[in-house]
Amino acid sequence: MKMPPPHFLAPAPIERACRCAWDEASSATLDPAEQTTLAALDRWLAEPDLPYAILHGPRASRRGVVAAHLVRAQQEGTDYAAQLVPIGPDLRLERDLVALLTSRLRVGYGGGSPRWLRMRIAKEHLRVGPTEGAPSLLLAITDVEEAEQLVSWPALFSAVDPRVKVLATVEGDDAAARAWIPRLGFDPARTRIHPLPPQPWPAPGDPVALLTAAGTMPARLLSLLSVAYGRLREDEIRTALGAPIEGALAGIEPLVTAVDGTYAFRWNAARREVEERLDRSARETSMRRLLSLAPDGYPCAYRRAHLEQATAPLQAFAALATKEHLARWMARPEGYLGFVADLERVRRRAVEALPMGQEATALAVRAALVEASVNSCARREDDDAPVGVEPMTRETPIADERRQARALTALGAAMAAGPTRAEVLAWAADAARRIPDVELRGDVLLSLAEVLKGEAGYTVAREALAAFRTVENAEDRAHQMLVATGGLPPEEGVAVAREALASLRDGGGDPGDIEVFASHFPRAVAEALWSDAEALPGPARARALAALARVLGDPERVRVAFAAVEQYIEPYDLNVHWTLTRLVPLLAAPEARRAAALAPRFGERAAELLEGLLPRLRALGDPAEDLIEALPATSRVRALARSLPFAAEPVRLLARIDEAIQQAEPRDRYGLLLFDVGPWFAAKGDSDALLTAVGPLSDAGRLGAFGFLARHDPVHAPELVRQALPLALRFGADEPDRLLDLVPLARYFPPEGAAAAFGLLLDALAGDFRSAALAGDGVSLVRLAPLIAAIAGDDGLAGAAREVVQVAAWFP
Repeated sequence: MKMPPPHFLAPAPIERACRCAWDEASSATLDPAEQTTLAALDRWLAEPDLPYAILHGPRASRRGVVAAHLVRAQQEGTDYAAQLVPIGPDLRLERDLVALLTSRLRVGYGGGSPRWLRMRIAKEHLRVGPTEGAPSLLLAITDVEEAEQLVSWPALFSAVDPRVKVLATVEGDDAAARAWIPRLGFDPARTRIHPLPPQPWPAPGDPVALLTAAGTMPARLLSLLSVAYGRLREDEIRTALGAPIEGALAGIEPLVTAVDGTYAFRWNAARREVEERLDRSARETSMRRLLSLAPDGYPCAYRRAHLEQATAPLQAFAALATKEHLARWMARPEGYLGFVADLERVRRRAVEALPMGQEATALAVRAALVEASVNSCARREDDDAPVGVEPMTRETPIADERRQARALTALGAAMAAGPTRAEVLAWAADAARRIPDVELRGDVLLSLAEVLKGEAGYTVAREALAAFRTVENAEDRAHQMLVATGGLPPEEGVAVAREALASLRDGGGDPGDIEVFASHFPRAVAEALWSDAEALPGPARARALAALARVLGDPERVRVAFAAVEQYIEPYDLNVHWTLTRLVPLLAAPEARRAAALAPRFGERAAELLEGLLPRLRALGDPAEDLIEALPATSRVRALARSLPFAAEPVRLLARIDEAIQQAEPRDRYGLLLFDVGPWFAAKGDSDALLTAVGPLSDAGRLGAFGFLARHDPVHAPELVRQALPLALRFGADEPDRLLDLVPLARYFPPEGAAAAFGLLLDALAGDFRSAALAGDGVSLVRLAPLIAAIAGDDGLAGAAREVVQVAAWFP
């Protein structure tokens, strides 16, 4: 009985390949030995603790036929929703298998990148299993040796639900079957292995005999089909051979199947028999003929696979990350899915070649940014479209000039001074000037001015100020002008600050707000504003003087500012609390004691104020024992830890800290010891002592400890990072933030670890939208700048910056 293949949505080449394989396999009659194997597989389905099976046999054995009959038998019943995944023509590349698996398991996906589709397959259907009330799932994957190396397979099948069964067929003996277990991600203890006896080639289907007897043109056709990764159209064969198909097929018809005007070997085993008998010259000639075809045909879909097979130089892969290649893909049935799959493999190839430096780094960044850009303008419009195949919309530009400028600024800032750095920062300025929102434009220009410094910085800061002057709201305009003072020459900054303060004082807002922006003030601005601040009324005077005193650091002015703040203490006033807390590190002993007396007026926030006052008092020679005893355990640890740099007898102080830690809640002790006391140990080079003290930790805890201490212990930082990096890589793509936290220390990464980190983080970057990929809160080029610098230096940073500009022009 011949069953029709189940209907599913997939790109046309994939649907066609499945239909061909199903027609061939499900209509064949099994011999007695094959019937016995089928019965054994049927029994395997009833074994609940064995989710995996491998069916193996010699080349001519009909493993795919047996698998198809198992699927057909289950489709006729109700226990299993069975699906056949026949690897072969049009189904040899990872992207095709992802599309097929998605289509087989669920039609209702809204499209997405191969990485997203793999994740959904693994999490929703293999690990979680069928929904309640639905039949169990049987997935039969045939001829896995035909597929290219699939990086995603172990992640797909390493954990499956008890109601999921996965069968793979493999050519070879028992040892070959066992070698495939880790490659597929199967659990060896839960895998059943079934052998299939030899099967003679069907007469007249012996490929060796037919190849030996074939004429010149039929032999060339067999050679062409044997190295092809997908079915060939008749016109492509005619072009490649320079002869009509009819003559080329003479005598070899039993080996070739024709469907919908396309041609391929009838059996994978026959294809391998022919390919193995080709000499190197014949194989290379056939591949050249294939790749010389029209670029929108076979070469579009399979050039990348041929480049990988031939270990082509990296430069050859760059053509796969271009807008021309995208345009060709979007005209094909596979659409954006095929293009993004090429980008993924190109990125991995570039990461493998990172020792080449700038070229490899730039190509890896380009592939990641292009994918993130495609994510930004791809959308699913048609629910009946093949899974993963999406139309593209360019109606709305990817408005990310601000993110472009921030990314370019970060890359340029990481470079040494010189013409190349100047060029990158000029690109950043150009992007910043195109930001339509004036406040955002001014912010980005001001950040760029901080990097440029000198006259060039002043020029850009003046541009920022000009943008800020056009802000409509008077209070916002004054605030932005105060921020701009830090990038201007001192005399200009003073004038701008006075103008802004006058605007706030005359009704444009609260003049005490200069407290928020004082950290941007040069000393000259703070000096000049002091007399203006003294003339302000009420609480605004106190806040402004405190802010300026922090900049100036002059003891007399600190005393005056504190006296002003004292006049306006209101219970539970968080603004005053914040002002006072920031002034504490500058207070003299009398003012510090008066501040301590004021602390209870802030209620539960009193401890926070005292945590800063205690180390200040101890630095001034006051042991402040009365204040220490009044603090809860956690606050006491923090205050004492911050006092360690001033301790005359550190050992005694450490004993008090240890006592306070023991009094704290158990859940707080690790954090207190590491993050509050740890910096002192690390600064003294005693990181090992602290690691011993915190005792055995989880991988996550050890990673956090290594990374934190490395930031405070420059002597041991290289070794701490060397221990941290493998742990961060182990968390992998599921938690890239753990690895990202180590990137500021990338100068300590060993070369192989840096490459692995770069590849993993670029995968995360590529999966986002371009604006976030450039300068988002997660993995972005801004945050990867130290890693790029460590891997490829200034040339790599410049290459990455060039890709930002070029990709932005491609996807405006």
